[in-house]
Order: sequence, then structure tokens, then C-alpha cells
Amino acid sequence: MDEEKKIKTPLAVIIAGGKSSRMGRDKALLPVGGKPMAQLLVDRFRADGFAVALSVARKGQFPIEGAAELTDAFPGMGPLNGIVAAFSETDAQQILLVAADMPKAAPALARRLEELRGDCDACVVRREDGTVETLFGIYTRACHAEALRCLESGRRSIRAVLDSVRVRYVTESELPGWPLADILSNLNTPEDYARFHAQEQ
Repeated sequence: MDEEKKIKTPLAVIIAGGKSSRMGRDKALLPVGGKPMAQLLVDRFRADGFAVALSVARKGQFPIEGAAELTDAFPGMGPLNGIVAAFSETDAQQILLVAADMPKAAPALARRLEELRGDCDACVVRREDGTVETLFGIYTRACHAEALRCLESGRRSIRAVLDSVRVRYVTESELPGWPLADILSNLNTPEDYARFHAQEQ
């Protein structure tokens, strides 16, 4: 706890506690660019000046260097655990939540979302098809209490939190020139992973 308390913003929280059931193996450890995907993200965000933490189901789950571990208080209840743990176990006033299966997640886009957040409690991208990218977004400490209430009542949806706080929804038209389809793409299945590697060749 003492080490985690020393973390200061900006803090990137990489969600790595999922079951990876569709992939069939742990997505956080999939090799990307010669290293586990979670390590790739840790290194990228640290190089850009972020403190980094891994939201994990249990301590010591991953052999990843350079990131504190934030353990799920509500096992099996999904990414809301990352929000609750980050604000319970650190002094961060705001975090970037980022999925561990998002190999092209960009620190620069995170900083742009923070610029656009204004005085709102959260800032996320809303795609042209209406999809809200909850797993690449800025969340402030104002989201903590509602996230905890959701988990305590058995609700696991980040959207439930967003429905109860002030949110800045950033449209694609406000992010001209950003390759959002690449930056926000997730690798959920073996087919996704194979396709990603084919495109990177």
C-alpha cells in the first residue's frame, strides 16, 4: 500500500485482470513487438511521463516491470475494479483507464482527452456509431464513490458510473487526424491477434 500511495498523476491504469476467455490465453502476456503486450503498454506510457499501474486479479499475476499492482477488491467484476483500486490505493486525482489488449493505445491521445475534459468528472470518446470507448478514458476521483457503489450492488458496467457523473463525450469529429480505429482497437480473439500481426508485417 505504501508504494502505491506514492503514485502521482498522471497515472495510467492498465486493466489486466480479465479472464481472456475469447482469446483462450492471457491477453496481457501476448507477444507484441518482442515483449508481452502489457509490458509494451507499461513501457510506452512510462516513456511519456505517466506513472503506470496494473489492475490485476491477484498480486504477482504478471511478470511485468515498471508498474505498481492494484488488486481487484471485487474479483470477477471487471474494469470497475481498476477505478476503485486506483483511487483507494493511490493519491491520484485522475487516471487514464486503458485496456491491456489495446496494443496501439497512445499516450498523446490520453493527454488530448485530458485537455478536452474541462471540469467534467470523466472524458471518453464516443465513436460515430455511438460506441463509447470506456476502456480508454480519463476518470477523476469524483467517479470513485459511484464505482464502488456499483460494485457493492453487483453492477459491473462502467456505463452505470458514467450515467451518474459529469461526462465529456468527445466525438470523432473533434479528433481530426487521429487514427482512432487503430489506437482504440482491441485484440479479443485469436483471429484479432493474427490479423494485427499480419498488418504489422
